[in-house]
Amino acid sequence: MDDDVQLAAETLPGPGSVTWRRFARAPGVLLAGTGLLLQVAHPVVGAGVLEHSDFRRRPWTRAWRTHLSTLRFVYGMGEGAHAEGRRLIEVHKGIKGVDSAGRRYHALDPHAYAWVHLTLARFMVDTAALFGDPLTEPELAQMWREFRMIGLALGLKEQHLAPDWAAASAHFDAVVRDTLEANESTRDVLEALTAPAKPSRFLPDPLWKLLTLPAGRVLRLTTVGSLPPVLRQRMDLTWTERDERSLARLARVVRAVDRRLPEPLRYPPLAYGVIVRERLRRRRAV
Repeated sequence: MDDDVQLAAETLPGPGSVTWRRFARAPGVLLAGTGLLLQVAHPVVGAGVLEHSDFRRRPWTRAWRTHLSTLRFVYGMGEGAHAEGRRLIEVHKGIKGVDSAGRRYHALDPHAYAWVHLTLARFMVDTAALFGDPLTEPELAQMWREFRMIGLALGLKEQHLAPDWAAASAHFDAVVRDTLEANESTRDVLEALTAPAKPSRFLPDPLWKLLTLPAGRVLRLTTVGSLPPVLRQRMDLTWTERDERSLARLARVVRAVDRRLPEPLRYPPLAYGVIVRERLRRRRAV
């Protein structure tokens, strides 16, 4: 085991960490589309998803697999972050080629791989800022130290992880400004969010529309509204003052509801189950 992996093994976040408390909070589902858009807007990620993924045919299946993968390396589900890192590297080894603009790409390009990791940290920060209690400066510093450790466990190297959150935020802004683009994968994500395909041919079209149209409107509002404005313009997405007011009203309601929920309802069941089991294990060990 190399030094980076040994360090990560010793310091991965657990109960009480900023990451465990904040990452999987339930309101995050409203910004999941934003995180995915930020990822596939990177030319390397977008090309890999377009040419090597089944997202277009089965967006919800793909989203569920991604959710499970994230829980494995954030909360240590299954064999934990190191095992998930090895699995991800193996899965992505063969994802390479030449995109429609003639650019060569490889899914394990360290800059693209690190970008995906950074979007997950940004997702946590944005979810807290919009739908909960914003992370304080000490929490931001601690969160990024924890995310650096997760990144090392996933196979990233020190030089591809910003030293602190201020540098990570500056890098995020630079990538948005200079690298991200509208592409076929971003269009597929937006379509899946706002007009999702039926999961079963046996589900009647009118019923499916009744179930998904309201949710699609909400997800479009939260997704488009939380994108960096420069990227929103690059994707030619309309955003009005009325949309801004609607998002602010929704955020107030979500914050009010979330603060009154009992703890088990503030997290997805899988994540909360891990949190409770690890708490109990540590109490027994004392």
